[in-house]
Amino acid sequence: MADVTSDYECAVIDEIQMLGCKTRGFSFTRALLGIAADELHLCGDAAAVPLIQELLKVTGDDVQVRSYERLLPLVPLEVPLGSFSNIRTGDCIVSFSRKGIYKLKKKIETGGKHLCSVVYGSLPPETRTRQARMFNDASSEFDVLVAGDAIGMGLNLNISRIIFSTMKKFDGLERRDLTLPEVKQIAGRAGRYGSKYPMGEVTCLDAEDLPLLHSSLKSASPTLQQAGIFPSFDFIYMYSRLQQKRGLYQILEDFLENAKLSENYFFANCEEMLKVAAVIDELPLSLQDKYLFCISPVDMDDEISSQGLTQFAENYAKKGLVRLKEIFSPGSLQVPKTHSALKELESIHKVLELYVWLSFRLDESFPDHELASSQKAICSMLIEEFLERLGFQNPTSRKLNSLMAKKRRQYL
Repeated sequence: MADVTSDYECAVIDEIQMLGCKTRGFSFTRALLGIAADELHLCGDAAAVPLIQELLKVTGDDVQVRSYERLLPLVPLEVPLGSFSNIRTGDCIVSFSRKGIYKLKKKIETGGKHLCSVVYGSLPPETRTRQARMFNDASSEFDVLVAGDAIGMGLNLNISRIIFSTMKKFDGLERRDLTLPEVKQIAGRAGRYGSKYPMGEVTCLDAEDLPLLHSSLKSASPTLQQAGIFPSFDFIYMYSRLQQKRGLYQILEDFLENAKLSENYFFANCEEMLKVAAVIDELPLSLQDKYLFCISPVDMDDEISSQGLTQFAENYAKKGLVRLKEIFSPGSLQVPKTHSALKELESIHKVLELYVWLSFRLDESFPDHELASSQKAICSMLIEEFLERLGFQNPTSRKLNSLMAKKRRQYL
């Protein structure tokens, strides 16, 4: 989303070490090399410094490195949490699956002492932000956070102690140990400067996980060796001139197989884009339109999200116009009562988010931007109401109930 077409006096890229990410790294590399700014401030792990210095040798930029120490101490504890009765206000317990997060929430709340806010990747961004805000609010009854690795970036949280429920995660291919940067990124959320806690603590649920936690926090992050990159449409178009009568899927696949990169770069994992290309190659769309759909924020592993993209692309190919039907109307609003219904709402939110994204780029063909935005907000509200009011223990605060009523009026 970074604007590389305008000139700026100053720009800031946070979490710059993400340029080494196999799936999203190319976006950070694009921002690093593409943003036209007199000053570009890069914030992140020092492990990225040597690579950035190497990349910017060819641009002629003056690279100045400033190192900063953490302002509040982060203390790895010698003992595990053990029992859930040891959970206390300000704790954040981390799991790496949606199912695991809700299982932990239930265990903590059935103890009767705490209510939990939840933050995980497939929640709408607006909901994640409000859940975080509610956890940070000292007057809220939600005093414990249960989260996935989504807390590692972009949220300012009043966490006193991070508790890893496990030191393993499934990355889409295998269940593996957390990497050193992953451990540091998540553990570092405890005791952040500006929070109400004088220091941060970090531990694990089980004693067997403590050695990996301690060794990770003591070690320096491995130096990044390569930055992610992905071909722009201009490159794909030029290459397509040599591949007459072939679909985008084959063009992308051949380009990535035959292109030569310097040792400083790698091609991003584009499996998601290839899945989209395989679906839309049958449609009478221009190469540029196909490329646009391929880089859109769609989750092809989510059935509802992938169906939404397919329907949008088919309507766009046939009519050049994609209208959006109202999904949520004032008389038909229903807060989900089961986790499967909640998951369906999360998928619907992805479809609405996709429509909004396309409306910014093809505004005449996707004209219902305002409707999509308002429906997306209502969808977020319904998800939030499930999390706050129909979880495993209902809050009793009149203030919270009043807040939800006000939120309904705002959205409707």
